[in-house]
Amino acid sequence: MGVLCVFGLLFWLIWKIKKKFREDQDNSDEESCSREEEQEQEEQQEQEAEEQEEKEVKVQDEQNDSVEVEEEEELGDSLLYLVNILIDIAQNVVLDTFFPVPEQSFVVGSTYEGWGLPVGETVFRSLVSLKPPRGHIFHLELGTTRELPIQNSRIRVELKCTCGQEQDLKMLCFLHTSADELRNQQPSLLDTLCSGPYLDVEKTARWFGAVFRNAWKCVPLSAACRLNAVHFKRSCRFQLTPMIQRTFLIDVMFGVQQANTDIFLSSQETEAAYTPSTAWPQTCAVAEAKFFKHVAAHAGEDSFHLGCLKVCAYILVGYNFSPYELKTVLMHLLTAIPVECWSQSYFVQRMEDILHYLRCCVEEKRLDHFLIGNKAVPAEIILPWEFRVSVPPNLFQRVARDPDRHEQALY
Repeated sequence: MGVLCVFGLLFWLIWKIKKKFREDQDNSDEESCSREEEQEQEEQQEQEAEEQEEKEVKVQDEQNDSVEVEEEEELGDSLLYLVNILIDIAQNVVLDTFFPVPEQSFVVGSTYEGWGLPVGETVFRSLVSLKPPRGHIFHLELGTTRELPIQNSRIRVELKCTCGQEQDLKMLCFLHTSADELRNQQPSLLDTLCSGPYLDVEKTARWFGAVFRNAWKCVPLSAACRLNAVHFKRSCRFQLTPMIQRTFLIDVMFGVQQANTDIFLSSQETEAAYTPSTAWPQTCAVAEAKFFKHVAAHAGEDSFHLGCLKVCAYILVGYNFSPYELKTVLMHLLTAIPVECWSQSYFVQRMEDILHYLRCCVEEKRLDHFLIGNKAVPAEIILPWEFRVSVPPNLFQRVARDPDRHEQALY
């Protein structure tokens, strides 16, 4: 009986110990689970805080980019307004002369469009269209090369009969007036800014710089700002220094409109080692600026297509892609992807599209010119007939010809 009591007591003690152990283990599991839950909650809160911070930074960056673009556009519009004021004054200056008549200014280039990389000083570029003076005609002689845009075009200056219009035009007819009588009249354009019968780019640039400097003296703003003109062979650069410390640079090239299209024969530089002073290559700068205005008019306020292009330009620094090539890629995609899909919420997808399109072009060694032979160009962009029907030139010819450059572009 005593043995049974001992075994019973031993069994009871073992049961109590096991029970206590289970309770301690359950409590430990509960505490462990509680700590794990708390740790998971803390990690989730930290992750949500990080994501929120990343979103805020991203939104802030996008807002900053948007503000920068808007500021550049506003500044570009202000400088365009100033250039147009100078053009109005210049028109009065040349009114009684036989020099070309500045008519209209177009702001072109990546700075105004808001995607140019800040390399050195900010330079705004404009194209000033020129009209022939009274008694003269501009005859555009397109070059002999088949590839567009034509690089070796010329502007032939011709005299036209003004007989019977002497009083209205306040001039004598250059064609049917004796040389003795014409001595009392200012010389024709052929005798001032031409080389032979062709308008000379370099002479025109020097003359235009002098006209703008004189026009600046008539602007009230000249009392608070200083305008320095720097003459280049084929263009003029105006350095505007206001009372504040920032300096603005305005590069002005000149052009003559081809019929009623958005294509001009211009004074822009070419890639050739030597460009004759009578060469006026075709430029698509005005048509391309008009295209981006067309996109902006149809896109939403949060459209980020220029921001995408700016980011790509940053990413691809050192890969030898020119700004014009990147711009061409974007223009092709803007006609292939609906404008409403270029908002900030599609930023990652659109960046992937741009880089993928560019890589495909590199692999195929071909990037078509956007405005030539492209049926997707909006109808409001007025192009010459030959631009509509011609085979587009390959902007990646240099990649196709140079294996090393092709390999570098791929990797």
